[in-house]
Amino acid sequence: MKQLSLLEHARLRFPQRPDAYCVERVAAETLQELDEHPPVSLEVVASYRGIGEIKLAPLPVAGCLIPVGGQLVMRLRRDDSPRRRRFTGFHEVGHSFLPGYRVQISQRCASPSAVPRAADDPEALSDVAAAQLLLPEHFFANDLVDTPFGWLGITALAEAYEASLLATAYRAVRYWPEPMLLVVLEPGLRKQESGHPDAVPRLRVRSSFGSGPWPFIPKNKSAGDGGPLDRALAGELVNETATLQDLGISDSRLLELSARAFPYRGDDGEIRQRVLAVYRPRQRQRIASPRTTAA
Repeated sequence: MKQLSLLEHARLRFPQRPDAYCVERVAAETLQELDEHPPVSLEVVASYRGIGEIKLAPLPVAGCLIPVGGQLVMRLRRDDSPRRRRFTGFHEVGHSFLPGYRVQISQRCASPSAVPRAADDPEALSDVAAAQLLLPEHFFANDLVDTPFGWLGITALAEAYEASLLATAYRAVRYWPEPMLLVVLEPGLRKQESGHPDAVPRLRVRSSFGSGPWPFIPKNKSAGDGGPLDRALAGELVNETATLQDLGISDSRLLELSARAFPYRGDDGEIRQRVLAVYRPRQRQRIASPRTTAA
């Protein structure tokens, strides 16, 4: 008789719910059974899921899960940062929630925002599991209540959860109690400019993710020269009132912007420049009522 995976069991328990919800529930219940608190131990969770060994290796991919002699072995790319390896490791644990994980090799090739995937794609579902295991909703949403808006707060959460800034930022956008928008930008050329010796790379949108009513942010939109995002790339710590017009978006609403330059190491091992920006509607300041003085 075929043994059902944890996802298949969850589908029976939550028949009207999508797979992403079921995977989140499985991940949350796993942490509850282990009584794990942030920062969650990858070694403990992996061992609980039957992964007998975690090895660092010079891999062409971020990580993989391999069935070997009746047990599972996880391999993580040695050159990645420890925090990136943690997300990859929990992603591989997520594969152990899905059907067929004991008979096939799973591998993680790219970051969650790099390649659009269908909601029921195994890689997308494993990313959902990784986010829940690394940044558990029960703890993260509570911690977010006392976290100030912007990169100072997101950086503090990333430190506490031993997670990457980008993974923490995605989670913060999801659970922030008001509309919030994350924009990831890198210097680059348009396709038609590629190969032109005189073409100058400009800061361009690589991805965006928002909660609430935000306009569509097209990929490759360039930031205005000398604007707040361009100044962030130059090293300025930007915390100011801004609009999306800096990205050529016809939206004049006043927003609070926090933007920083966060270089990172790409899959090819090269250091790349990057700006991470978060926006929220500008907070209205309360006007104190005038004091009454005795006549």
